[in-house]
Amino acid sequence: MSRALHVTRKHPHYSIRINHLYPGNFVERLEQLFGEMREGDDALIVLLHAEKNVLRSASKLLTAQPHTVLDRITVSASQYAPDVLKWAQCHGLKYEVNEYETARRTWTPQDPENGTTLEERRWIQYRLMRVLIAGECPAEAYQAIIKKLRNAKLSDSDKMLSQRFYEYEEPDMAGGSYADKRRIDPNAIDLLRERAVQVGRSGLNTLLVGETGTGKESLAWYLHDFSTRHEKPFLALNCAFFEGERLESELFGHELGAFTDAKRMKKGLVEEAAGGTLFLDELPEMSPRVQAKLLRFLQDGSYTRLGGTQTMRSNVRIISAAQPGRLRTLRDDLYYRVADVELHTVPLRQMRPQDIGNIACNLAYRLMWRPIISESGHAVLTPDMIRATWNELLQPHNVAVLAGYAWPGNMRELSTYIKRLVLLGDDIFKEIMAKRVVVTPALHAASDEWQRFLLPVSSLNDLRTRQVSLKELQSAYVRHVVASLGGRAKIQPTKLAEALGCTYNTLVGCLAEEGRRLS
Repeated sequence: MSRALHVTRKHPHYSIRINHLYPGNFVERLEQLFGEMREGDDALIVLLHAEKNVLRSASKLLTAQPHTVLDRITVSASQYAPDVLKWAQCHGLKYEVNEYETARRTWTPQDPENGTTLEERRWIQYRLMRVLIAGECPAEAYQAIIKKLRNAKLSDSDKMLSQRFYEYEEPDMAGGSYADKRRIDPNAIDLLRERAVQVGRSGLNTLLVGETGTGKESLAWYLHDFSTRHEKPFLALNCAFFEGERLESELFGHELGAFTDAKRMKKGLVEEAAGGTLFLDELPEMSPRVQAKLLRFLQDGSYTRLGGTQTMRSNVRIISAAQPGRLRTLRDDLYYRVADVELHTVPLRQMRPQDIGNIACNLAYRLMWRPIISESGHAVLTPDMIRATWNELLQPHNVAVLAGYAWPGNMRELSTYIKRLVLLGDDIFKEIMAKRVVVTPALHAASDEWQRFLLPVSSLNDLRTRQVSLKELQSAYVRHVVASLGGRAKIQPTKLAEALGCTYNTLVGCLAEEGRRLS
């Protein structure tokens, strides 16, 4: 994108047309290009990489074209794609190593007048992530990006949004597909994204339910970013960090002298976030008193500061989050206020191997353009460095290692490993192999069975209908533990019973229950 923008800026009076290339449509796009090129037209083909079989198919098309056409085509490729450069040279095409893909210590365009600045690169990165999340047509988005930046500078709003994206450390909804593939073969992340964009635009209060590390705060940020409030504040609060009056003070503010340490007036987050979005993580950890006050605020937007008497108002969208099984501590009436819509995040263990590989690559992508200190001094993480990481992550044996691990910390744990791989060069695959539990069908089945006990129960009738009992809960948990440890052949029942705090007979009874259930 940066190279294409650079070229269009050098030729400001040329009309432009942009298409999206990927391995599945390269030959088709070349045919389209040759059909559309007229005398006087120039073409730039920017490739990150291309498979040899794709290049061979494209060669058949090139050999049928006259030199008058080939002389007006330039191929720009990464230094990590030598096959592409050889292919271009073989057919007499002009070729270049894309300067935007090369390592450098600082980011200053070699052509200051037309080059893409680091600030613009970060905005393009943010904009393309939105394309992926929303399932937009890439070619149309590319055209819009070029049109916006060709003759104008970024607005303050654009800079603010891209800076917020750049600084955001939460793992995001990575691993999905572009629009064309999403329609044919959507994965779990694709389905979540599609719903998240709809919900984000609706402005409804949303409850996010998911295990730790599955990107609930990041999902909340995208719900805000796709809403009409996206230029207003997005503030977050973990309700488990504070208790009683302190949590009430954080939310609604306090007056001078409201409690012992209240030595000055303080605005609450509902006031600071006015017009924007407030994300309340671990909502069920909120005390009943604060839940009641939040319920009142959600009803009509009114509240009073702690220790105050003046009624105040604020217009804030509330997005909240909870882990499965914790919703029972939430008031029913508050639940119905915060959960106009309920979204469930997806744990890594429930994803396909190729999706986990894509997520890992996307987490590496988020590190691009960050300043680092290397042995030679200050530097910037440029695309060529990230692309080398992608090549390593997508090796089949490395994908198998990632897919075979249970990921108890989900995307947050994976994000930590990716940072170490990129910034420290650690052999994360060897480390994961040493600690992983092989995810067998039996473990998947035991984990899925265990998860049904974590779903919220709305009434006693619901409890009876689902036939959930403490006896079943005990047996299900024992089966889950045994499957996690590698199966019955890998455990010592006496030691396991001691670790679980139960008798040997109880453990054996739970395992016998599994046999009766299967028969």
